[in-house]
Amino acid sequence: MDAHAESLGTPGELAIDAESEIFADAPAYREARAAHAEMVALEEQYFQTLPRPVMAPCPFCGKPLHRSFDSFGLDGLWWRSDAQPEEPTPCLHFCVLLGAVKVDRSPPTDFQVHPGPDRPFVLPRLLQHPGMVAVVAQLPIEGGVAYPIAYFAPRRPPVQELAAGWGRTNFVYTTQLGQHAWRSAGADVQDFDLGAWVAAGRVRWCGPGSDRMILDEGACPYLTDPG
Repeated sequence: MDAHAESLGTPGELAIDAESEIFADAPAYREARAAHAEMVALEEQYFQTLPRPVMAPCPFCGKPLHRSFDSFGLDGLWWRSDAQPEEPTPCLHFCVLLGAVKVDRSPPTDFQVHPGPDRPFVLPRLLQHPGMVAVVAQLPIEGGVAYPIAYFAPRRPPVQELAAGWGRTNFVYTTQLGQHAWRSAGADVQDFDLGAWVAAGRVRWCGPGSDRMILDEGACPYLTDPG
């Protein structure tokens, strides 16, 4: 677009609508439009072809939770904080997916990445809802390991009482009354001491290396993970 303006020798605003009085066509403008269209198409293809692995089984109905995930590195567009990929329909008990990531090193990106801390955690505010259970699991990711943490409840709380999803910095929602609102994800306290929550039955898990299709009944393997 800068080349387009320079070729016209016209400082100031230029319209992108052909019906506008200040619209001016030029080869550089057509090149910019073609490049933008290609970028949009590639982004759509990226999100459509992302893997959608099982993150956790629902502790109430057993249905596996499938969610999109970029395990090829933190430089993928899935990790952009404003990304909103289409997701498979979950069971009625699913509330929100959070997560943590531990990698040897973070690749350079042209956008900020917020993958979470480097070991599993829970949000006490969410677990205070009646019957809420967090299921912790493990996924491979390029150069490290990821920990999906999925929340389920026998009766899903109102949307405004939930939280921003994994990698997202803002929680944007619409209430049942049609009110639009948002809040920062950084407002929630993270608790890394899972032992008490496990003892209370509020944290369940799928062990490392499992297919995350059923819950494990043995000792929780995430209590002593040093992160």
